[in-house]
Amino acid sequence: MEIDKPLVSILLAVYKPNEAWFIEQLISLNEQIYENIELLVYDDCPEYSINEDIIKQYITKFSYKLIRGIKNEGSNKAFEELTKVSEGEIFAYCDQDDIWEVDKIDLMVEKFSDKDVTLVCSDLSIIDENGTKIADSITEIRKRIVYKSGYNLAEGLLMINFVTGCAMMVKSNIAKKAVPFEETLIHDQWIAIIAAINGKIEFINKPLVKYRQHRFNQTGILKDVYDKQSYYNKRIKDFLCRYKSLQKRLNYDELKEHINNCLMWIEARKNYFQRPNIKDLKVMIKYRDFHKVSVLIECILPFLPKWIFKYVIKLAKRGIL
Repeated sequence: MEIDKPLVSILLAVYKPNEAWFIEQLISLNEQIYENIELLVYDDCPEYSINEDIIKQYITKFSYKLIRGIKNEGSNKAFEELTKVSEGEIFAYCDQDDIWEVDKIDLMVEKFSDKDVTLVCSDLSIIDENGTKIADSITEIRKRIVYKSGYNLAEGLLMINFVTGCAMMVKSNIAKKAVPFEETLIHDQWIAIIAAINGKIEFINKPLVKYRQHRFNQTGILKDVYDKQSYYNKRIKDFLCRYKSLQKRLNYDELKEHINNCLMWIEARKNYFQRPNIKDLKVMIKYRDFHKVSVLIECILPFLPKWIFKYVIKLAKRGIL
């Protein structure tokens, strides 16, 4: 083992995993060509605990540690607990049902030779429940994702995240700065924001993870939106709660004005949804660059018949809008 290389802690959160998919993931971790690795597994389902023998059987090239949660608290809390206890120099967040390319860790660690780099991310290919590739890039099914490299990316990440947790690695000191994780965001977006505030994000234009898309995936465009009220709850009410929290937590000069403007924009959207009026519509249009699709939909949302709105949402989910 090349101990001069930085220790990479793979942080794997599991919850009642499909055993076949879980084994495929463990095999892909064990086959990584990078040689200074440890694995920490957090089992977030004490009622149906995973069988440690499976980990022991398929993780043979490096050490592992299994942590069993006392109660189910969700993936954000699981990854937060792993972040707090891990001791590697670089953290690699990991889901239970994907497959990593064998050179994923090796290629990503190389990018940290630039001392300014705080987080590295890559593209992902998409596989279905049977392991068949259905897309060469995640951008084929999530068309709003635009990958970026460089400095000063935090502002853009507040609204649209291009960093996928299973396809990112981050310096441990940066990840620990993100603790406690923001409850209104998924862990990858929150960590990416903190990484962008503290340095440079580097993107590798290569799919280094086979991302398994199935009906149990937690994320997705307009997830759980199916009518006007659910749209309001998910896309307006939740966003308002998020930005009020971000206003308190992200007390950085470079973000204050942006967050304040976003709050005015979201308040106008809320008011317009409840009672359409010209004043709030003007504010929505003024700040339309925050998220043009939202403004386009919401300008006409109060007047749309339910069946037309459902059709519009289908188009948005497919990335057509």
